[in-house]
Amino acid sequence: MLLIVGAVGYWVTTSADSGAPQNEAEERPVSEPRRIMLSGDSMTQGADGDRTWRYHLWNHLSPHVDGLEFVGPYSDPASPDMILPVPTTEGEDPVAPSPGSTGAPSPPDGTGPGEEAPSPGEGDTGGSDGPGGAPPGEAEYEDPDFDQEHNALWGRTLRDASASIGEEVRTYQPDVLCAMLGVNDLLWPVSMEEMEENLRGYVEAARSGNPNLRVVLAEVVPIALADSDEGFALRVYAYNELVREVAQDMSTRTSPVISLDVANKEKWEASADTYDGTHPNADGELKIAAAFADVLSRGYEIGPGYPRPLPISP
Repeated sequence: MLLIVGAVGYWVTTSADSGAPQNEAEERPVSEPRRIMLSGDSMTQGADGDRTWRYHLWNHLSPHVDGLEFVGPYSDPASPDMILPVPTTEGEDPVAPSPGSTGAPSPPDGTGPGEEAPSPGEGDTGGSDGPGGAPPGEAEYEDPDFDQEHNALWGRTLRDASASIGEEVRTYQPDVLCAMLGVNDLLWPVSMEEMEENLRGYVEAARSGNPNLRVVLAEVVPIALADSDEGFALRVYAYNELVREVAQDMSTRTSPVISLDVANKEKWEASADTYDGTHPNADGELKIAAAFADVLSRGYEIGPGYPRPLPISP
């Protein structure tokens, strides 16, 4: 039984700091945030042939946010040689993730054998429905028409990301950090004490690079492994509870933190919204983008919410 549940789409907390800042102009978050860092693992990086949810978020926000920039140290999707498999059933032995390692992606049109590709603008949302065909070391987006800079790596863990996020924020100076991390840590037994330490450390390190940073922490979305591995499902459930608690506890007036429950908000189903039980297909990409667009709009007044209903497959 899948144990990943959520009570709310996201929590917004802006608890006041204790004591007034020395210089409110310096201590207050920017009034018109335009630089957004999208940080994560394979679900955010994407792979050869993907559009990625970053594409959909950019094309939704850019007409409404003057000077919008996605920032980060990377710009490419994962090439086939970077891809590591993610277990879908209990007993499979996942390869230990390391920075720069990777899972699997999407054909250009999202069609099955014998099906015609839809015409542009006729329900074609693009995105991932299976591995791309690029040779090792090469990868291309299905549609490169977006700001491709990001801070995501296939196989990245929260622990690894915590060690580098401070310098990455310091270097690229985002106004807003959107992070979707943690699932790779949870593939193996790990204590929630360790996960809490890593999550708090991630936020603290990010703030060391920008004390006025606005943060969105996404919960882990369900993957197929949770259906057969009760231990993994319980770890995901506990971690998602932790994300909400940490976001509420660490949010301040100068650096607010919002938690985001993509799965509950967008009715996520691994069987329908991924191409391999883990990585988002075309519909999954849209759902993630829409969830982030809504939380950025309602939480930080960045652009409008995503138009509904979403143009996903019936």
